[in-house]
Amino acid sequence: MGKVQEHKRAAKARRQVDTTSQTTGKEDRFEIEGVVEECLPNTMFRIKVTQAQIPQMVGLELLGTLVGKMRLFRIRLLPGDSVKGYVSKYDLKKCKINYRSTKNASQSF
Repeated sequence: MGKVQEHKRAAKARRQVDTTSQTTGKEDRFEIEGVVEECLPNTMFRIKVTQAQIPQMVGLELLGTLVGKMRLFRIRLLPGDSVKGYVSKYDLKKCKINYRSTKNASQSF
């Protein structure tokens, strides 16, 4: 093996990062469950918290927005739908909605 290839392999080995020892950043957020109270423009919703990791958050109304696959596939929410999401510890008035539960349907056909 030549000097150039050896140099490139050594540089690549230095760039490798051990991802198992790093934190995933999930300590910065709290999981919540809630019910959609009101639909607002731009895929935003008022969410009333029913369950949370922090007991003080239960009963609060948060401003929620769709994220991830829900936004990508345009999953629709109606008032009365139960949702799951998370709240950043830096802004406790906003939440990101990442799951719509099918257990408590808002309408029965």
